[in-house]
Amino acid sequence: MKKLIIETTNPAKIAQIRDAIVSTGILVEGINKSLISEVIEDGNTAQENAKKKATSYAKAICQTVFSMDIALYFDDLPPENQPGIHVRRIGGLNSVNDTELLEHCISLIELLGGKATGYWEYGICIAKPNGEFFEMTLKTPRIFTSEKSEKTILGYPLESIQIDPKTGKYISEMSPEEKATFWQENIGEKICSFVKDSLL
Repeated sequence: MKKLIIETTNPAKIAQIRDAIVSTGILVEGINKSLISEVIEDGNTAQENAKKKATSYAKAICQTVFSMDIALYFDDLPPENQPGIHVRRIGGLNSVNDTELLEHCISLIELLGGKATGYWEYGICIAKPNGEFFEMTLKTPRIFTSEKSEKTILGYPLESIQIDPKTGKYISEMSPEEKATFWQENIGEKICSFVKDSLL
């Protein structure tokens, strides 16, 4: 069985990618960051950050590495207020915790009347130890609400204020099976094709 190393230790992110590419039969594992130096995410786009992490970690551990970086955009929110690539670094500051992130995004949604549409932009890169790399970008729409769910996911707190446009359910309240289906439908098909082509 092929194995794919993901550039994260966040269990929610690992589960997301594992669910998205389950049909490939590829084993997904998080990276052991105790053996490597942290990569500074100073790119101007999610794609640039994904590439920097994938290429740096692949070279460091001498294995192929999959990296996915995200950016968040709310429709009708002024550019200066957009989370963008600084989802976890509000105002360009050091990374905030789950609670701070959730409170900040709720305040942005309240500026838009308590409900908003928007999208996530996924910058994705697979890099090999020899320096070869492959890239792609995905955008997936969401509905956001300032009325948060009672259920919050560690590492992915914004799932408690995101509603799936198709089912109308909070993402945080989905069962494991529903969430796996959600990720497969939203990003899975394209990522599966990308991963298969990149690992040939």
